Amino acid sequence: MAAELTIGPIAYHWPADRKRDFYARIADEAPVGTVYLGEVICSKRAPFFETEMPDVIDRLQRGGKRVVLSTLAEVILPRERQATVQLCAQEDFEVEINNV
Repeated sequence: MAAELTIGPIAYHWPADRKRDFYARIADEAPVGTVYLGEVICSKRAPFFETEMPDVIDRLQRGGKRVVLSTLAEVILPRERQATVQLCAQEDFEVEINNV
């Protein structure tokens, strides 16, 4: 059985362009098989990268990466619960359910 590297979601509050560029490099250069993608720390940060997600996912997949979407680590507010339900209802990607 061969080992496979995986990259977890970015925990830092990077600007959207920095995240986009980071994932482009991962897609093109990193010897990883799976990339976990999504906001896991604070739901208020999610809108800053939401519009970039489809392009980032496409780029990662074209680079041969398996994409898994990640949920928040602490789902507390009603809007966070709703977003988590919507994420889990989609059928295109696996979802990582987080919990602290």
